[in-house]
Amino acid sequence: MLTRRAERGHAHPPRGARPCDFAAERRCPPLPRPRVPCDSAAHPCPTPYVERTLPTGCCRRLRGCRDDGVVDEVLGELARQHRLTNVPGVSPSGLPERYLYSADMRYRYAFGRWWDSEDVATTAVWVLLNPATGDTEQRRRPTLDRCLAWSRDGFSGLVIVNLFAYRATDPRALAHAPDPVGAANDACLASITAIAARTVVAWGAKGSLHRRSAAVVPLLTAPLCLGLTARGEPRHPLYVPAGAALRPWSAAPLAVQQVRR
Repeated sequence: MLTRRAERGHAHPPRGARPCDFAAERRCPPLPRPRVPCDSAAHPCPTPYVERTLPTGCCRRLRGCRDDGVVDEVLGELARQHRLTNVPGVSPSGLPERYLYSADMRYRYAFGRWWDSEDVATTAVWVLLNPATGDTEQRRRPTLDRCLAWSRDGFSGLVIVNLFAYRATDPRALAHAPDPVGAANDACLASITAIAARTVVAWGAKGSLHRRSAAVVPLLTAPLCLGLTARGEPRHPLYVPAGAALRPWSAAPLAVQQVRR
């Protein structure tokens, strides 16, 4: 999906380089992505860009010209379109983070952390069940730790999105929430996973609530998983061995189970 910089000698230009002109392409939808070459003539950067697979007409918007430009554009545009709160943060070890919350903080639509270039197109995206409240309560986050372990090799960062954006430490609360999905969640899922270098679905057995897991299938691009539950849901990272291999996820077993119900 994405050529790796280390293997091909590509690098982002240094901080402070003039950003590309995004204005004409900000609202490009997540379409099938042909491979497009870097248009270096449009920007006087001293080093070549990474060649990426991007939506037609979106190459400038998503390629970016600064280490932090791509994240700012992708998550910032989602925040503007859906009136979300785009909050920068820092991890306990000093790494840059980003959060997309609803204005009332009841929903979290995305969380990201980067240890290399802050670029969604070189990031591993995980689709989990729902966000807990550990991010604002400064508690240990064991699910995040497991996702990080599978994402360090070959990617510049991690973004977590969810089937349900409603924030609750106990997933049983989702069954009683008036709108557990969240108004902007489908748009965030589709936009972020369409750009990411890899998408891993790992929401566990409770993803069948409100038949939500089946509803998101059309929003995902070539998802991988860590195995399947008895009902065909992708397994949660806390309940698989640390050395479990990723494999393509097919929604076919899931569809059979839901028809039987």
